Amino acid sequence: MTTSPSTVSTIGEAMVVLLPESQLPLAEAREYRTGVGGAEFNVASSLARLGIPTHWISRVGDDGFGDYVLDTARHDGVLVDAVERDAQRPTGLYIKETVVAADGDRRPRMHYYRSGSAASQLSASTLQHASTRSALDASAIVHTSGITPALSDSTAELVGVLRAALVTDAVLSVDLNFRPRLWEGRSTAPLHRLLDQAAVLFLGVDEAELFFGHADPARLFAELPALQRIVRKDESNAATTVHRDEPSDSTEVPSLVVDVVETVGAGDAFAAGYLAGLASGAPDAACMRLGHAIAASTLICHGDRPELVPDADGVQAIVDATDEAWASWRISPASPLPWTTIAAQGMIKT
Repeated sequence: MTTSPSTVSTIGEAMVVLLPESQLPLAEAREYRTGVGGAEFNVASSLARLGIPTHWISRVGDDGFGDYVLDTARHDGVLVDAVERDAQRPTGLYIKETVVAADGDRRPRMHYYRSGSAASQLSASTLQHASTRSALDASAIVHTSGITPALSDSTAELVGVLRAALVTDAVLSVDLNFRPRLWEGRSTAPLHRLLDQAAVLFLGVDEAELFFGHADPARLFAELPALQRIVRKDESNAATTVHRDEPSDSTEVPSLVVDVVETVGAGDAFAAGYLAGLASGAPDAACMRLGHAIAASTLICHGDRPELVPDADGVQAIVDATDEAWASWRISPASPLPWTTIAAQGMIKT
């Protein structure tokens, strides 16, 4: 790992999250806890907490929820100079309800109130604003997801010209994040245009098969000429990095064993950990270990972001662990993490 990591920017929405106390159904809940979520916000938050200089490019309402989002971002160390306030449109909102599925498992159900939000009005012109230009010009990696072009016509236009707005040697990273409900009744052409520009692509095997009809790296490289690196996640089993110039020489790292509390935000956490490694010049295996570790920390809490992230010593412990030690770690909300960490209020040695 290098001591001077590259700067990263993320582009996309944030929403305030309401979580019913005691995980009650919405019809019975009278009190709620609050949090902040949103794919690109989640990635920016974890990257910044891992010590990576990170800009978040977005829009929030000129309202109390917007204040809360920005306060949370600043607290996490995210650079927010490129976040605009909108006096006409509100900050997005969603409610996370815990429901009992047919198999008896308790699972989150999301209720989104994001239509017409301030973030949905991100547009191609946003990329030309002085604060945005400053963030993008400083960034070696720029990250967004398939959720962003699904928000509105203007966000679809933004991602269509995103690569052209970056400095020549910047890496455009995209998390597929294919959400069929967001595309109901609409063409997915804007998402295809975004993927056509990506140099790094994060995807799950299941969502790749749903969107592309397959998850074959060789076919994806053929279909996406700009693509240089695929990071393929196979649920709780493993992650694999494949490079265009060495498609037969992939690197696979098994997932950690986790006593899962909730899965929301784990994909964003994986991307953040991986990009933290990439921004620090780490090899593929180290990037994937960091991705798995941050994802595991998110899987053991109810929020969309990890309560704890590794400190510098913790990152080194994750990267340097033997394969035997890695395989022996079990991540549980009832047990200390096997690496040293940073919490929201400072350093905790676990």
